[in-house]
Amino acid sequence: MKLFVPCFVFCLTLTPQLSRAETIKLLIQEYAPFTHTDPKSGEIQGILTEKIQEILKRAGDTSTISITSLARGLNSTLNEDNTCLFGFRRTADRENLYKWVGPLTNDTWVLYARKTDTRVLKTLEDAKPYSIGSYKNAATGTQLSEQGYKIEFSNQDEDNPRLLVNNRLNYWIVSESHGMVLAQQQGYGNDIVRAVKYKTMELNMLCNSRMDKQRIELYNKLNKELDNDGTMEKIMRKYGLK
Repeated sequence: MKLFVPCFVFCLTLTPQLSRAETIKLLIQEYAPFTHTDPKSGEIQGILTEKIQEILKRAGDTSTISITSLARGLNSTLNEDNTCLFGFRRTADRENLYKWVGPLTNDTWVLYARKTDTRVLKTLEDAKPYSIGSYKNAATGTQLSEQGYKIEFSNQDEDNPRLLVNNRLNYWIVSESHGMVLAQQQGYGNDIVRAVKYKTMELNMLCNSRMDKQRIELYNKLNKELDNDGTMEKIMRKYGLK
């Protein structure tokens, strides 16, 4: 005699199940077009903002979201339960301090120069003798400084377009998309050009290390689902990156 097991009992084991819904505290930097505040509506939006909110929606979780600095965001995520910060590079010094969701998307980093600059860079190494703008706690700027590059750290990345155009810097290392958004917002979009590509980097979400492992696994599963079902492509087209 065969034992009949109702489908609903078996099916519950097919996909990860969260024991209960949670409210996740999301933190971002102003990093258009990936995460930013709309200047007209005041709404926090962006490519990664929409992707993360959809991941949490599909997981059955709710969220709050707010703007912070990188230093405060890293500290809050380190110390506060159910807190996540996105989108950032996965670096060796951060790896074991947080739990990770991603990669969420790729981001191309470049050196911007003044349009009037006649120097020609073939590789990033060619810029080593010159001053390069970054900002405090930025992983890329810190790593390049350790490699002997002349990195000038401003308080915030928003300072660097002005410093570059006004000849206070020779170059500015930044996400190509984000850097151009900042420059255009300040009226410098026509004054800068890409000097050389640095590298393409993956952007991730980092979460408090005490967050339930099963929740992180589900978020990562849903992240891939959004990439495969066309949702992420639709979001990127909305912001002009596809």
